[in-house]
Amino acid sequence: MKRALGVAGLLMACALAGCAGAQQGAANSSTLVQARVKDAVSLDPAVATDGLSLNVSVEAMRGLLRFKAGTFDVGPSIAKDWHSQDGGRVWLFDLKPDLKFSDGTPLDAAAVKFNFDRWREPKNPYAGTQPFSYYISMFGGQPGIIRGVDVVSPTQVRFTLSTPFGPFLRDLAMPSFAIGSPTAIKADPQAFAQKPVGYGPYTVGEWVHDDHITLKANPAFDDPKPAYQTVVIRDIPDQATSVLEAQKGSIDGLSDPRPEDAKALAKDTALEVYQQPANNVAYLALNLEKKPFDDPRVRRAIAYALDLHAIVGGLYGKGAEVANTWVPDGMDGSSAPVKAYPHDIAKAKALLAQAGLPHGFSTQLYYGTAPRPYLPEPQRIAEAIQAQLKQAGINLTLEPFEWAVYLQKIKNGEHPMCLIGWTGDNGDADNFLYTLLDQDSAVKGAAQNYSFWRDPKFHALMLAGQRTVDESKRQAIYVQAVRLVHDQVPAIPLVHTTVPIVWRRSVAGYVPNADSIVYYELMHPAEAK
Repeated sequence: MKRALGVAGLLMACALAGCAGAQQGAANSSTLVQARVKDAVSLDPAVATDGLSLNVSVEAMRGLLRFKAGTFDVGPSIAKDWHSQDGGRVWLFDLKPDLKFSDGTPLDAAAVKFNFDRWREPKNPYAGTQPFSYYISMFGGQPGIIRGVDVVSPTQVRFTLSTPFGPFLRDLAMPSFAIGSPTAIKADPQAFAQKPVGYGPYTVGEWVHDDHITLKANPAFDDPKPAYQTVVIRDIPDQATSVLEAQKGSIDGLSDPRPEDAKALAKDTALEVYQQPANNVAYLALNLEKKPFDDPRVRRAIAYALDLHAIVGGLYGKGAEVANTWVPDGMDGSSAPVKAYPHDIAKAKALLAQAGLPHGFSTQLYYGTAPRPYLPEPQRIAEAIQAQLKQAGINLTLEPFEWAVYLQKIKNGEHPMCLIGWTGDNGDADNFLYTLLDQDSAVKGAAQNYSFWRDPKFHALMLAGQRTVDESKRQAIYVQAVRLVHDQVPAIPLVHTTVPIVWRRSVAGYVPNADSIVYYELMHPAEAK
């Protein structure tokens, strides 16, 4: 019955409940309503790999560390301070005293250990059946570089690493490593994924799948205390409808509008269009476990056949640039002396002929139907790629899938080619290159390396980058890595783009974040002018 409410029913329910609407606006309400095009997949952040899920779970659960709003600077969260020993192989975290999860149970060092052991240990009784993809891809498998997590005292926990690890603190600040209530996880891991219990500014009050998620302010959280007592995150798959609702004032915010919609909404004096930093990459992954993509000549032919300037200029909006490298500008490796492959159909055909495919070949392109920050119109982008590759004799059959189904298929390696992207989690090149392209991330069922490229030279570079904290050395390592990726072409970066998000001017306190996280606890009704 709840699911049958739909958009119209939820609008009426919001009106009766006092949600922000056209009549009263957010400035006169304790409720904030944000719309987006697609629902979350899982609210267990250790399981989720998509921003639609992590953007919600981060408000209900926090980790040892956090990023300061608007930056990738690491600050305290559950831990109040920390220090390293033994050259960075041991880390000690001092926890804030007397913290409690939203179920009233203690958030102490034992709870931190429980969560990390759950992720680290493949046979942990509370691991469930879901792979912890982020843990595997960020920390090098299970147990990975974290060799031990020990309780020193109720307010101090010790991590022992197998090697110094440059991205360690930034990794811990990611939403994926938020700490959940052991009591709730032990009671029912599946229920926890629907209604997580942690320590954060909000709790999950209700999740009606494919309709809305309701967050309720956590009265025990005061860092800072949320001004909006209720946040309703609505799923409005039809983008024209969401634009209309924003213009009417039935919603206070809209994430990931299409480029042309963002331009139209910017003309509305009641709305403000913000640009989130270009901390992402959209790319075409080629599955090297399926022929003919095991041949680098074929992969280079595809790169030459693509007209990236036409795709970016025609299908993206303000702030989009052709991706010359895997990492966004300003990040380690972005200074590598490489450029996107130029559009050259003759060169593409010649490479295919050299690979024994003078007449081209036929294959499939998988893509998710849900718009994403880096893919605002996935179908149109897929169609553009299809048309461009056809000129070189590569015939694509487009295979669209619902978002959750799509993710599972590409994690399993079912695709020949897939159109996907990535929003950076922590401001570190390791988060792009190691997570998306290293052999450690090419684990079937938990893969985030959707090319299943396993290059020992690249892997050695990734380990070297992780094991040094010298910034100049890391920069040089990632430049080498970017050049190797460009030469071997396991996947083709397409675009880096800023990401628009829309809020009513009656809402204040929004801070654009490079990882696209919205911190609702920082937002509040604007003062009347």
